[in-house]
Amino acid sequence: MNRAAAERRGQGDVSKGEERHVGASDERLGSAVASGLFSLLGAAAAYFISLTLLEPRGLLAGPNNLFYLTVVGGLSALLLTRGPARRAGRAWVRTMDRVTSLRPDVVVAVLVGATVGLVLTILVNTVLADIPGFTWYWSVLIAVIAVLGCAGFFVANRSVLPGLRSAGAAIAASAGPWHDKVIDSSALIDGRILDVAESNFVDGRLLVPHFVLAELQRLADSDDPLRRQRGRRGLEVVDKLVSHHDLPSEVVTVSDDARVPVDARLVRYCLDTGFDLVTTDYNLSRVASLQGVRVLNLNQLANGVKVTYMPGERLSLNVVKPGRESGQGLAYLEDGTMVVVEDAAELVGHSVDAVVTSSLQTSMGRMIFARLADS
Repeated sequence: MNRAAAERRGQGDVSKGEERHVGASDERLGSAVASGLFSLLGAAAAYFISLTLLEPRGLLAGPNNLFYLTVVGGLSALLLTRGPARRAGRAWVRTMDRVTSLRPDVVVAVLVGATVGLVLTILVNTVLADIPGFTWYWSVLIAVIAVLGCAGFFVANRSVLPGLRSAGAAIAASAGPWHDKVIDSSALIDGRILDVAESNFVDGRLLVPHFVLAELQRLADSDDPLRRQRGRRGLEVVDKLVSHHDLPSEVVTVSDDARVPVDARLVRYCLDTGFDLVTTDYNLSRVASLQGVRVLNLNQLANGVKVTYMPGERLSLNVVKPGRESGQGLAYLEDGTMVVVEDAAELVGHSVDAVVTSSLQTSMGRMIFARLADS
C-alpha cells in the first residue's frame, strides 16, 4: 500500500510539474514587469511625500534625504508587493493565452470597430466642442463608449459581414498554412504521436490541455492495473513531448466549465481556437468532424501508410489460427494487417506461400485475401 501511494504521489508530482511548466517564462516576465511598475510607483509616491516634508515643513532636512527617501520608497514597494506581482504574472499568462487564441476574424472585427468608434468620436467632438462645460474628460468618456460599443457590435456580427470574413481569412493565410494540434488522452496513451512528430509530419505546436493531463493522472491513480498502466504511459509521452527540444509542445490551461465531459471540452476548445484535434478515438473523431473540427486520427494515418499489395503478388505467411469460414486460415503481416488465406485452416502453425487475390479497406483497417500458391 505504501509503495502504491508513493507511486501515485510520484505521478502527481509529474503532473504538477507539467502544469508548472505552462507559461513559466511568461509568468516570470509578467511578475518582473509588475514588480518594476510597483517599485516605480512606490518611488514616485515617496518622492512627492518627501517634497511635502522637506520643503514646506522643513522636516527630515538634509542634502541627500530626498534621494534616499525616494530609494527607500521604491525598495519598500518592491518588498511589500511580491504577492500582487506574482498574481499579476499569472493574470498576464491568462491574458496572453486568451489573446493568442483569438480567431483572425475576431481581431479584424475589433480593429474595424475601434476605428469606426474613433471616427464617431471625432464627429461628436466637432459638434459638441462649442458647448460650455464640454471638457477633455467628456471627450475621453465618449471615445471609450464609442470604441467599446462599435467593437462589440462588429465582433457580434462578424459572421454576416463578408468583408470581415475575407479579411480574417487573409490574415490567417498570411500567418501560415499550419495549425496547432490539440492532443487528447487516447493519442497520448497510444504514443505514436511522438514518432509522427519526430518524423516532421506534424506542423504547428502540439498542445495538451490541462484537463487532459488531469484525466491521465486519474487513470494513473486508478486501482485497476491496466488503467494505471495506460495513465502512466500517457504521462510519460507528455513528459517526452514537453522536454523534446525540437518539438514545439506545451501544456495549456483552458478556462472552461469543469463539469463538461472531457471530449466535449476538447471539441469546444478546438472550435474556439481553430486548432486541429489529434486522437485515436473513432467516436470522438466522428463527433468532432461533424461539428467542423479538423481531425487527425492516428489509426487512419497508420492504415494509409500501410503497404498496398496488388492481386498476384506472393507473400510468405505464418498461419496463426483458423478463420470464421470453413477452410480459412488467418495470418498477419508485420504491420498488423490481417490476411485471410483460403484452404489453410489445417496449416495453423506452419509457414506458407500465398498469392494475393484481393483486398478490402474498412474503417477498422485493411484486410487482404489470398490463396495458397501452387507448389
